[in-house]
Amino acid sequence: MSSTNPKNKDNPSKRIEYRGKNVRVSRTGGVSATKTFKGDGVGATINTKHGLRLHKRLFKGARMGFQNGNFQFIGRYNSGPFNFNISKNGFSTSLKNKRGSYNILKPNYSSFKIAGIQVRGKNAATFQMIYMIIILFVNFIKFFWYTTISILWFGFLSIKWIVDFLIGFFKGYREVN
Repeated sequence: MSSTNPKNKDNPSKRIEYRGKNVRVSRTGGVSATKTFKGDGVGATINTKHGLRLHKRLFKGARMGFQNGNFQFIGRYNSGPFNFNISKNGFSTSLKNKRGSYNILKPNYSSFKIAGIQVRGKNAATFQMIYMIIILFVNFIKFFWYTTISILWFGFLSIKWIVDFLIGFFKGYREVN
């Protein structure tokens, strides 16, 4: 049993699991059944593995509730390449790119994926730092290349305009005299 990601048909997930509407079977997590009841920002979820969760949506990306008698607060917000997460355990922010994400405040929560293999933890943080330094270096070179070409091009156009202006000026001066 392998799962495919319904959001991206071209890049299937590499997990060994089955996800149905109310059932999930995975290699590491076992079997669990879930049923959610929702209405007007309030919901209840019954899960055979995690028990009962009652939750209230505060605003987009944030909810609070109780699960097995424990208070939960989860908030997620993303803007551009940055993700911000807040929970009862603290706050974290991460920087995402096409190879995964680097968690700035908690580097051991980083992820890195290459050739279909996903790495997490300290190794992923190291790979992410190397990847981001290489990308920064490449973009730095590209910036200076395009800046140099633009300066040379505008310099050439300025000189060409001055030469054309002087040629036209002296032709007009000769015709008058």
